[in-house]
Amino acid sequence: MKKTIFLAIITLIILSSFHSPIFAQEDGDRPVYIVQPGENLSSIAQKFGIDVNDLISANNIIDTNLISAGTQLTIPGLSGISGVLSVTPVQLGETIPVILKKYQISMEVLTRLNKITSPSEAYVGTNLILPISNLENLSQQNKVFTIDNKSSIFINSIERGFGHWYIFLDNKIPNTSIQIPKEPFTRSVEFNESNESLGSIFSPYIQNFILNPLPISQGHTVSINVLNTKPLTMSGSFDGNPLVFYQDTTGQILYALDGVHALREPGLAEFSLEGTFDSGETFEIDQMILIESGGFVNETLTVESTFIDEELNIQEAAKVQEIFTTTSPERYWTGTFRFPVDGSLDDETIGFSSYFGNRRSYNNGEYFGFHGGLDFYVLLNSFNIYAPAPGAIAFAGPMDIRGFTIFIDHGQGVFSGYAHLSEILVEEGQFVNEGDLIGLIGKTGRVTGPHLHWDIWVNGKQVDPFDWVYTEYP
Repeated sequence: MKKTIFLAIITLIILSSFHSPIFAQEDGDRPVYIVQPGENLSSIAQKFGIDVNDLISANNIIDTNLISAGTQLTIPGLSGISGVLSVTPVQLGETIPVILKKYQISMEVLTRLNKITSPSEAYVGTNLILPISNLENLSQQNKVFTIDNKSSIFINSIERGFGHWYIFLDNKIPNTSIQIPKEPFTRSVEFNESNESLGSIFSPYIQNFILNPLPISQGHTVSINVLNTKPLTMSGSFDGNPLVFYQDTTGQILYALDGVHALREPGLAEFSLEGTFDSGETFEIDQMILIESGGFVNETLTVESTFIDEELNIQEAAKVQEIFTTTSPERYWTGTFRFPVDGSLDDETIGFSSYFGNRRSYNNGEYFGFHGGLDFYVLLNSFNIYAPAPGAIAFAGPMDIRGFTIFIDHGQGVFSGYAHLSEILVEEGQFVNEGDLIGLIGKTGRVTGPHLHWDIWVNGKQVDPFDWVYTEYP
């Protein structure tokens, strides 16, 4: 108990010492905020706790309709703070002490900018207003690392090839006798130009962890990339689901893919990773990740009552999940996926009757489910359905609700599905390449008219297909 209190007191002492000279400027040098998508003057004024009229006056705004994402606004009322501010999500491995060091700001500045009441509010994916100009000027000159329980700043400095006193200077540690296990420290690169990379806060043999995208929201794909300099085996879990890691072709990146269920309640999710290097060293990561709402809308459909039977839905869902129990360890796809139909969004020869994630009511019943894919209108150049990426046909046949159905295994737990077909033109076990003809659009199964239902599954969960059309994974 005494040790815990002592460490807490020392932590407060260190945090209180992080006052950046960059923010000790004249009040007239006001900070500049970069407008984010979906924001307006009222929401920005509320974000900073100022009057919207003061915001308009400070920026000499004549037409408020001209404010859009990327616009730079001067923010009044933040005396002592300057620089370019932007909304930045908390990254994996970042805690309040790490953020203060990385952006060279004090806890007071962080609190004023974000109205947070406790350091525990900074979860991975939490959007914080931070001085990105500081990051550009300072963070590229620093490396962050930790000292384990069995070492010390002095010993660690010798092992890394630089004088331990530089750590005290860089981190503004008032007393060289202070030693807090697992406390993150920065080390200026300029004093270590002749040495190898200091690695990351996680391990000297890991250059970076990339969790993408941040923030994470319902119904979307999540990619975890590990850039390592030593052979490494990884395991972990996200929101209670095990992660499977694969090695890329360079041998220096391990990655795992997962999806967030579209009905998963927004809030915190547990995230943990464990790694073991061939040399025997290990590391662990345990953090909470914030999951945001997907912003999905409601829609009502009218179908035959037999198709909304609960038992029928359960049976078919189990049949679909059984298809995913076997997947190729090989990654068949490269780059992004194409749309599985003819036409283009540019000339409106591709259109959608329903989008992924829409909360659905059948025959004016309760909104108990969601739409698991994209429904393509039949306003297309043809009824042809094409493979969006290479893969093996995992299933080709009839289902009660999905009608004539195809599933393609693209490898490493990624599947694409095609429902309500009028004709299936491939066989199970057949390998197809991107652009190969696999079937024809129809109206079999639970439908209100002819269309193609296209869905993407990652690690057993349906995700927004647009993720895979516009983003290259891993």
